[in-house]
Amino acid sequence: MINRDEIRAFIAIELPSDLKVLLMDFENRLKTPKSRCARWVDPKSIHLTLKFLGNVNMKLLDEIKRDVEVEVRKTRAFTLDVAGTGCFPNMLKPRVFWVGLRGETSILLDLQYRIDGATAKLGFAKESRPFTAHLTLARIKDDSSNLARSQFAETVKDATLGTDYRMDVNEVSLIRSQLRPEGAVYTRLCEFKMPG
Repeated sequence: MINRDEIRAFIAIELPSDLKVLLMDFENRLKTPKSRCARWVDPKSIHLTLKFLGNVNMKLLDEIKRDVEVEVRKTRAFTLDVAGTGCFPNMLKPRVFWVGLRGETSILLDLQYRIDGATAKLGFAKESRPFTAHLTLARIKDDSSNLARSQFAETVKDATLGTDYRMDVNEVSLIRSQLRPEGAVYTRLCEFKMPG
């Protein structure tokens, strides 16, 4: 039963449209028969999640907005470079294929840590795993054989975007996620600007 007093939400950095085009081209190059075991993420919906909140009572939204804005306002704008690829947990047993982020990651890590702390005070569980700056491009289907996983890993192990990309980060968004049969639909509820 749907609880109309709750929404599913998360806090994230949204990607520039030209980066989404680059990621789409990159994914298309990797979609071969040897990568059939992957469910590719639609680049239009890729974002850098800082905190997944899950189901949120609508009455808490104003407090979340207030507390997250305080943390974002403490953070100066910064840049990230899209670089490198990999798999979680590793290339031998891939479950998630990602592209990495480098650059001013210490600022990013500090921001994520403070947002995690601010939302924990509102009753959201703190992250149990260390934050890793990455963009998920594909998830391997659970029923994939070891051979299929091995072929996928072979396909992506040396894959690169083929170009350098630097992303300016100057805002964070609170996003609603609505799960539909055709996939999740994301709606930005508000954005928090960094000073400067």
